[in-house]
Amino acid sequence: MTTANVVDVSEWQPTSIDWSNLKANGVKAVVVRIGHGVTCDEHAADHIANATKAGLIVHVYHYYEGVDGELQYSVNNAKSLNIQPNVYYFLDMEGTITGSWPSIFDSFRSQWSTYGWNTGLYCSLSTYAKFDDATLVKQGVYRWIAAWGSSQPNNADMWQYDSKTGLGSYTSALDKDVDIAGKLITEPDSTVVEPTDPNGNYTIKPGAFVGFDHSTTELQGGEMLIASPDGRNKIPKLAPTGAFLFNNADGDNMWALIKPKIDTIKGEKGAEGDAGAISDTSTDFNNLTSEGHYDIRFSPNTGKNGPNEGNWGLLDVKVAGRMVVQTYYGDINANVYVRNCHDGTTWTAWREITF
Repeated sequence: MTTANVVDVSEWQPTSIDWSNLKANGVKAVVVRIGHGVTCDEHAADHIANATKAGLIVHVYHYYEGVDGELQYSVNNAKSLNIQPNVYYFLDMEGTITGSWPSIFDSFRSQWSTYGWNTGLYCSLSTYAKFDDATLVKQGVYRWIAAWGSSQPNNADMWQYDSKTGLGSYTSALDKDVDIAGKLITEPDSTVVEPTDPNGNYTIKPGAFVGFDHSTTELQGGEMLIASPDGRNKIPKLAPTGAFLFNNADGDNMWALIKPKIDTIKGEKGAEGDAGAISDTSTDFNNLTSEGHYDIRFSPNTGKNGPNEGNWGLLDVKVAGRMVVQTYYGDINANVYVRNCHDGTTWTAWREITF
């Protein structure tokens, strides 16, 4: 006789479930539906809290509906419910779904894994044929397969074998499962997966690549052009908006190329566009409004109306009609600041540009 060691629940089950009784009847873990489409399951928070209080291991799933913004919502929803790294997060795929099932699932899997969640797929035995089993195994996907009234599926890590009867003191219909591989009924590793530091010093290793994938840094938001030095840390370089994303090393490399081409680092007025060197700390930056390049030979933060920068550098002034734009390039750390005056009298605050 098949015996359940896992049950799965949603808002279709009441929050009054006697979890201690289910535990006494052999249940060790529960998979809670936390969302569907772009909607939070009404009983998700209560089910998680009550099952946890009874000493059960909790994992979660999201029911796929194919609506706009669903992937990002599934991330935000899990984070709002404090779903921890190493918990299993399943995508429930069933019914009529437009598009490639494997591609849809992989977009969720890729995004979820960047947050440290273990990923899983729930589907029926018949629709599992849409997926390549070897690929899912290689990716470490937990295969949760529904096959009611039949024998245990060969490819299942967890088997949902019944949904029509109750269990223990719960007499209404309840989804019952057998965790065959045993990973869901084992306490998740409490190790927290730290996000990738985009300015970290990484060694090129086998598996390194450049391509489109999800960032493993704190910057999220869909697939980006990323550079991965080791196949694990994925640093974004081009956002979906088309914006370039630079880290500190990129800025240093660009500055090394730009600096030799700046004529004003001469110390005296000479080349066309060179406005000369300034070393007087009483200089008011508000008065430097003539177009050209100024070799600033004092720390601007000790002068008047300069940027909050402690290094000598270059001030570039551009004029277009009544608009005056000042850009300051720090010499040592390559910090860049910009401000503008659009009416001849009022300057905006200095803004530091981060690459």
